[in-house]
Amino acid sequence: MAGDHDVPMRRSFDALYLTASEIETLGMIVNALGIAGSQLILRHRPELYLHAQANLQKCRGEHEELLKRLDHAARQSKDESALRLIEDLETLPADAMQSLHAARRCLLAAAFLGHCIAAHNHPTRAAVAPHEHKRLN
Repeated sequence: MAGDHDVPMRRSFDALYLTASEIETLGMIVNALGIAGSQLILRHRPELYLHAQANLQKCRGEHEELLKRLDHAARQSKDESALRLIEDLETLPADAMQSLHAARRCLLAAAFLGHCIAAHNHPTRAAVAPHEHKRLN
């Protein structure tokens, strides 16, 4: 069965707990990876690439423990690690093939992080009572 192959991957996500703040950080990383990857292909706004790269470096410095946890989960599921990619993006690709490969890795890492966000089990929240609707007349 096709679903049998992703059991170890599902277990790695079950063990990965993310706080609301960490999910927000993942969103910023996904955004920066998308911008970096697009600019590696298009190259029409180099300042966007530099800004995205600076944001990735800042996230690595401020959230290294989170990135290490995600790196472990990515390795277990054989996905692209954002931590490794951020380190590799410190050096600008030298030619078109390296740029395409780096852009592909950006897409794969962003997809993995997006899956982490989507697969995350949110803690149960208190139910909010519905507001009573009042008629004006």
